Amino acid sequence: MTGLNHAATGAVVAVVFKEPFIALPAALMSHFVVDSLPHWNYWVPGQKHFRQWVIFSDMLFSLVLLATLGLGLAGDNWWLVIACGLLAILPDMMWLPYLILGRKTPAGGKSLLHRLRRFHLKIQWSETSFGLAIELLWLATMLQLFLLFVD
Repeated sequence: MTGLNHAATGAVVAVVFKEPFIALPAALMSHFVVDSLPHWNYWVPGQKHFRQWVIFSDMLFSLVLLATLGLGLAGDNWWLVIACGLLAILPDMMWLPYLILGRKTPAGGKSLLHRLRRFHLKIQWSETSFGLAIELLWLATMLQLFLLFVD
């Protein structure tokens, strides 16, 4: 999933659970649940530089979304909305060398990071252009849920 969808999901987790000791770990775990859905992988055929622009834009829009939802709509829980959104995005940071620079990201070792990368790769069973439609539907649903649950 795109960072925008992870951020929106984390924001929803914050307003649904409200308790930081539940919401923060739940937001982090939400990343892997959402990544198990069919989604888009930023791939634009034949456009390597365009892909990097899309990834950068996604990161920027994710931060703008969290600022808008947290500072603009969440009231006293603004910090929890932002923190949960960032935690929901966090696992994708392990892919930044690959996403931005095109460098291979090793997953074959025995370290915790390598095992986490293998798990992350395994659950992402469907990354296709069709996944973009699912991503758009997911984002619309998360924004509706946020508005429903925010105080």
